[in-house]
Amino acid sequence: MPDVDTAIEEVLAREEPAVPLAPATARAVAELLDRGDLALDALRRHAFADPAIAAALLAAANREGGPPILSLPQAEARLGAAAFLRSIRETAVAAPAPGPLAELRLKAWRASVVSAVLCRELARERGLPAEDAYACGLLHDVGRLAAISALERIVSAARPDEAAALQRWERIADRWHVALGTSFAARCRLPAAIREAIRSRAPGPRPSELQRVVRAVDALVEVLVAGRDSADAVDCAGISEQEAARLARSLERMQEHVASLERPVAPAAVRGAGAEVRALREPKGQGLRLRVAGAEFAATGFARHQLIVFGSSPLGEGALLEVEVLDRRRSPFHARVLSSWSDGSRFGAILLPLGLTGPSLAELGGALPAGAFA
Repeated sequence: MPDVDTAIEEVLAREEPAVPLAPATARAVAELLDRGDLALDALRRHAFADPAIAAALLAAANREGGPPILSLPQAEARLGAAAFLRSIRETAVAAPAPGPLAELRLKAWRASVVSAVLCRELARERGLPAEDAYACGLLHDVGRLAAISALERIVSAARPDEAAALQRWERIADRWHVALGTSFAARCRLPAAIREAIRSRAPGPRPSELQRVVRAVDALVEVLVAGRDSADAVDCAGISEQEAARLARSLERMQEHVASLERPVAPAAVRGAGAEVRALREPKGQGLRLRVAGAEFAATGFARHQLIVFGSSPLGEGALLEVEVLDRRRSPFHARVLSSWSDGSRFGAILLPLGLTGPSLAELGGALPAGAFA
């Protein structure tokens, strides 16, 4: 068995720390992207619960310029739909295969999700930016995931009984998570608040308010992992009674929340802001005939001001194209390509019509055949 600390030092010195996707996230995102649905609410739900994707989104958004962004919803807004989907797709492509420390990776991911939600709730109670706190909670332990990933490469050739010593590997990951997390955050140019959250356990100057939130939740999560009940946990974390009451309500829902992220993606309708939003799916009908960029397409689904189309030619993501509705006397309109994919010999795309009024959009949706919705 090699000297593990020496091997990790070499990884830190010579390689870029890698934060892998959770297997559940990789499966869900791949299914949502590959089946051609614009189930943005479902996609966002999984993306915002995975440290690897969250880091990629924040890194991409902050490369766009402007004031530093810490909130994931703000990152999505700055990127726009096309770049948002592209960043998720590119990160999901790099999802690793299950390794000998898959159990540790799963445990670390679950702890990150719990930390994120509890940080958001505690921040709300303290009058702090809730989504900023969520991102800090989700990403403050990215170094642990990076350490486990590095360890998996080191022990991949070990016999199963050697790789099963999970407690030993977990202790090593805990020892290295600040160094690897700091290196990862620097490479991704993550906001200063996240770098501070990564160092929240380390001694240093007076902590910021967000650091205090992360420290309190970190202590709470540690006690929960040790198996004590929620009442003992909130006492040990130094949280006030009012804050404890709020977090206790969150803890009651937490197990189901994490479990729901691990379940297969359901083909049923997803929910948006207070209303049911149907996912776009290809129907059995012929759809509404369109001419897009000189080629004929069939619009086969309509939801939330977006069209899903299929044709024989690919459409470039982000392109602004003229769309003509065939078989109908109406003026052409323009649409932006939000996402595109190949489906055998055909190509699909999600279009965002521009400059159309509500009645015009309703006409487009109403023109689709029965069964055009999922």
